[in-house]
Amino acid sequence: MTKRNSFLSRLWINLRFQHRHNQKRGLYSYLGWNSLKIIAIYIIIIVPLIIIARNFFDFNTIFSYFTDNVSPWFVILVFFISESFLGMIPPDLFMIWSTRFDQPFLMLLLLGVLSYLGGIVSYWIGYWLSARPKIRAYTERKLEKYIILVRKWGGAFIVIAALFPFSPLSTVIIAVSLLKYPFKSYLLFGLSRILRFLFQGLLYMGLFNMDAIFSNIF
Repeated sequence: MTKRNSFLSRLWINLRFQHRHNQKRGLYSYLGWNSLKIIAIYIIIIVPLIIIARNFFDFNTIFSYFTDNVSPWFVILVFFISESFLGMIPPDLFMIWSTRFDQPFLMLLLLGVLSYLGGIVSYWIGYWLSARPKIRAYTERKLEKYIILVRKWGGAFIVIAALFPFSPLSTVIIAVSLLKYPFKSYLLFGLSRILRFLFQGLLYMGLFNMDAIFSNIF
């Protein structure tokens, strides 16, 4: 057996083992249920709100005014701080903001990278908390739900938190750090955060092309 075939064989065995492990621990059920919830939120709440708001506000004028009168660097700084400290502001707002630029894809890529770096800051915040017993005990009680899921699924849960809308990635990463999860592993799995900004940002680019969309609907 060649080295390549040996490597592929080991890889296949590891993937099958991980697949069975994920099945037994309910990872796929969790993914399916949360995917349905996210779809329902968009269909029942977000899309109707956009349609209703369209009748009262000119989105293009609002976003253009915001883009023209607020420094992009200030918005980027606010975004980075938010992504580093518990995700205080929904990242979706910044994705929508990025669609107003001449090269929105590059802005989305920048936001994705900054969100990834913000996760690194969150990791070291968790590391700092873990060295202070009283603060650590309080934080672990508050983050118990995420700590349980990190212990259960490890890196897979980091990917879920990074990719899924409405997931508090910064909070999850603090839980990861409290558990002394390897930093190098976070650096690898956390890269999936960039993909979320690119794909979801492209969705917003289409959704907020209001003139074209609503002229066809109405």
